[in-house]
Amino acid sequence: MRYINNIFSDPRSHIAEITTAASLIITVSAYPYFGLIESVFWFTILITLVLIGKYARNLFNGKILRCASISIEVLIGAVLSFIGVRLMILYDGPAQILGMATIGLVVWIRLVVETLGRTRFWLNITPPLLAASYFQIWSATQHARQNMTGPMVTDLANLVFLLFTLLLIRSAVSARRQRWLKTHQEISLSAQKAREAHKIAVLAEELAGSGHFRLGVQEETATFSRGIDEIYGFNLREGEASAQDILDLYGEGPRARLMQLIAGSIRDRRPGQVELRCRLRDGRERIVLTQVSPELNSSGEVSAILGVSMDVTEARSREAALAESEARLRLLADHVTDVVLWVSAGGRILYASPSVERLGHNSEAMVGQALADYIPPADHGAALLLLNQVFENEADSSDLRAEFRFVNRRTGAEEVWMEGFARAVRDPAGTPRSTVLNFRDVTRRRELEEDLRQAKIRAEAAANAKGEFLANMSHEVRTPLTGVIGFSTLLSQTPDLPAQAETLVRRVLASGEALLTVVNDILEFSKLEAGQLELTPAPFPIRDFLDDVVGLFSAQAESKGLQLEVKVDPGAPLHLLADRARLRQVLINLLGNAIKFTDQGWIRVAASYDENRSELRVSVTDTGVGISSDSLDRLFQRFTQADGSISRRYGGTGLGLSICRQLTELMGGGIGVVSTPGAGSSFTFTIRAPTVSHAEIAATPPAQATLAGGTFRILLVDDLEVNRELVRALLGAAGDAGMKVDEAASGPEAISMAVSTTYDLILMDLQMPGMDGFAASRAIRRLSAENATTPIIALSANVLAEHIEEAEQAGMSDHVDKPIVPARLFAVLNRWAGVRVASPSGTTSTAALP
Repeated sequence: MRYINNIFSDPRSHIAEITTAASLIITVSAYPYFGLIESVFWFTILITLVLIGKYARNLFNGKILRCASISIEVLIGAVLSFIGVRLMILYDGPAQILGMATIGLVVWIRLVVETLGRTRFWLNITPPLLAASYFQIWSATQHARQNMTGPMVTDLANLVFLLFTLLLIRSAVSARRQRWLKTHQEISLSAQKAREAHKIAVLAEELAGSGHFRLGVQEETATFSRGIDEIYGFNLREGEASAQDILDLYGEGPRARLMQLIAGSIRDRRPGQVELRCRLRDGRERIVLTQVSPELNSSGEVSAILGVSMDVTEARSREAALAESEARLRLLADHVTDVVLWVSAGGRILYASPSVERLGHNSEAMVGQALADYIPPADHGAALLLLNQVFENEADSSDLRAEFRFVNRRTGAEEVWMEGFARAVRDPAGTPRSTVLNFRDVTRRRELEEDLRQAKIRAEAAANAKGEFLANMSHEVRTPLTGVIGFSTLLSQTPDLPAQAETLVRRVLASGEALLTVVNDILEFSKLEAGQLELTPAPFPIRDFLDDVVGLFSAQAESKGLQLEVKVDPGAPLHLLADRARLRQVLINLLGNAIKFTDQGWIRVAASYDENRSELRVSVTDTGVGISSDSLDRLFQRFTQADGSISRRYGGTGLGLSICRQLTELMGGGIGVVSTPGAGSSFTFTIRAPTVSHAEIAATPPAQATLAGGTFRILLVDDLEVNRELVRALLGAAGDAGMKVDEAASGPEAISMAVSTTYDLILMDLQMPGMDGFAASRAIRRLSAENATTPIIALSANVLAEHIEEAEQAGMSDHVDKPIVPARLFAVLNRWAGVRVASPSGTTSTAALP
């Protein structure tokens, strides 16, 4: 019964149930006319559509749900309208009444029960409207065929009346429903606003720690909000506090002032306020600000006192703490030695610390003045840039700083350098409105920096002078060594040389090579210290490499009766990628030391490879004199030897091991030593050396000790006759009869010969009196059309990196060091013979040797 009451009390929410009940009644009523099967058929269709429409939300969503719902509504109306018009057309009497009632049911549900939008309403009302119109038109047609004019007019009039009534009811129902909805919305909105206002008032009281009260003057009543109870520490579970309970919390003096405030407001009809201290029942003290205002009745008399009380205890504590903090800050600002300025966005000083007095300025007089008035005009740009960065920078400005001068009036026209740190002062929106500048006197630091800069300039000049001296000394030593080593080498190759002479020549050659090693060590160390040494990695066979390097010392080891061994781990790769020359230099140094300090026993070179780290590990172990433990720590330092007596007994510069350490570290590894005095030493070093496959190995031909066959012409330029004679002898010893060598003793002579004769190669000394080799090479490239593309090879004792780079910039194609190594000289000549380089005009030609 309750379910039926719910349906009739809110039919709009139970459209499915109403439609189902009406469908059942209609099909049962139509049973006498349609029969059982057709009646059940129509009822099943209607119930199916109703169920689909009711549960469509579980099947569809969004626009699809809306379209499906409307389609189902229209189908239900169409089915009912079809049943109604069929009853009215095919049958008479009660059947026609039932058919009209069926159509009316559809109209009633869509018009009265449901409130649809205009489009949806006409979609739903179309089927019954079409059915009724069809019946009326059909009836009028039947009457017209029977010549019954009156009933025909009545049928048409019924149709018009039906439409008119339908629109009228639609308008009336819609208007009434709109008024009801508007009234309902207004009531709901007012209730919501009241609830929100109440919540806001309660929230405001909670946030502000306030409460309100009302004191009735005539009826002598007192009403307090929950906020008042919380301020004065009353628990609502114990009952509401009375006015006397609150007054008892104040002392005699504060209570009298509070009563005087209320009485004065009643008497003068004006609001007032007082701030008093009270003690709660639990012993806590609170400061309460009370504001009162009179409430007047219609006759203008004070009927009540409205008041608001606020707990300001925490606020007053913060104010006291802020005042104390401000006092401390003022104390610091007044006694700080740095100058602190608060400057506005327009560059006006808002505050100046008293520390400006040491610069002869008055802090109070500076307020309101422009910052630029205290800065020399030459530094206005730096100060303006700092201020612009502060006010244009949206990020944190804590790192903004600048240095400029301040006028020091205490010492006359003297200016003081100040370093300023700026921080923006921003408003709540984050916009910088002013800035605080902290200035520190850096005059002394600037003076020290200038002294340091001058010292740096002097140090750089000394370093340049040292480098120039080193280069000159290297050139001066290498120049005579070129003749000593070169001619000694040629002499040692002379056939049928007496044994005594051969011994003497070998000693001369060994002494020259020892001196060259010292010079090379000094230059190599200088390059490493300056960071100018670059690696040139290339593939090479590790086993052949070790055999070749160790083979260089076989004669020395044999002369001392030492056994020299090479052991390579079987798992080591065949080829590695590394700087072969630098690796050779490290190994030669270690082997040379091992032979030098070993008088009997053996020397072993062992190599292994770590594939996981791509690391080559090489150790050189000997049975020599060994090294004491206290000398191991400084063994790899420059100009250091294990024992001062070693330099007197064995010689050496003390640079070799230092160079080895720096070279191995440059190649991604390191070096170490394990030694026992009297039992020998074991030096172990590692380098980074990736493996390479056979396909990756470049086909690099070995250096040739002889020249390739052919006929070509060479211009040899050197200011020393002995050097020219040595080169002629080396080329002659190569046994190439097809070579013609022209000589020039100076740069101008070389230019003259190059202008008139075409050469295949030009060997150019760099350091010559008058015009050096750099200028001569540039002139040949510029003036000689015949030799503009001829390879020019630098043949010089200037071997530093800057010399080689300058030679390249001067148009030289390659470089051969002095003292001359024949294999190196012949390899360079073979590489460039028959080749033409890029001309100044940008063209390149190649002429093959015949």
